[in-house]
Amino acid sequence: MTVLVAYASAFGSTREIAQHVASRMAVARGEVECRSEAVVVGSAIHNQAWLPPALPFFNGHARELAIRPVWAFSVGMADALPRPFRKRGAALQQERLARVLVKEVPLRGHEIFSGVYKAGQMPAPLRMLFRLVGGRFGDFRDWAADDGWTDQITDQLTRPASSPSTGIITG
Repeated sequence: MTVLVAYASAFGSTREIAQHVASRMAVARGEVECRSEAVVVGSAIHNQAWLPPALPFFNGHARELAIRPVWAFSVGMADALPRPFRKRGAALQQERLARVLVKEVPLRGHEIFSGVYKAGQMPAPLRMLFRLVGGRFGDFRDWAADDGWTDQITDQLTRPASSPSTGIITG
């Protein structure tokens, strides 16, 4: 089965995670091509939402995606937030994304990863306020977490499909 890893990235962090996911899958599966037998879709999160190119892709291909195994990942900045707000920030991102992702496409999994958050991505006054309340800038990507998630997907794709139920109940 071939796998498509699609992404939307504003500053490159999400692109690098998508490339990492595809490379790791290619090691285990031999090759990852741009076909849609299985799909992994990722986007950076800005203002608690996927980037504009990602949602139209997801929504526009909902019919085709609905009949394939689909996983999604989002790259946000929850780990850059001040410590008391990190868990709540991640939960808010997950809740908002669950509301906007097309319900017709059942996801086999959705993971939120942290990305790279640079001071230059924020206007100076907001940057100062962000630092004053304990916000942090830097590379917050956790490659081991990315690898673990990618390996789970690869394992699911490698396992043979389970045989259909006969409808007979035994016991």
